[in-house]
Amino acid sequence: MQAKRVLSGLLISSALLLVGCSEETSKNTLTQIKDSEVDKMMNGKKDGILLVVKETDGEFESYVNKIKNISEEKNKSVKVYNTFQPDGKELVNRDTFEYTSELKGERLYFIKDGKVQDELNINALTGTQLNDEVEKFIDQNS
Repeated sequence: MQAKRVLSGLLISSALLLVGCSEETSKNTLTQIKDSEVDKMMNGKKDGILLVVKETDGEFESYVNKIKNISEEKNKSVKVYNTFQPDGKELVNRDTFEYTSELKGERLYFIKDGKVQDELNINALTGTQLNDEVEKFIDQNS
């Protein structure tokens, strides 16, 4: 009887620990957001690092995985917004979105108080230069 209680306690503790770990990991990784979240950032309701992409087929370029890996290593949250997936899921055919003049594709932005404070053009970087510049950007803007 006592062994069952101990085993039950261990199972419950393990489950809670796993849930806690998964929540922590999901907070600190690259997360795709929808346009309402971009609105919150651009209206000063949320601050953070935003990666804007323009992927018409929903398949992200390889640099997105590199940024995801770096954000996980640094334990920092980075949001990704695909202008062709305004709800974060369904692909739509559109040339512009509300913040086209301020937010260009293939760029990392640090947005604070509704304003772009820093910007990194990912499209111009490759290899170790991409890794180094993204790491530096995340460190400076966290």
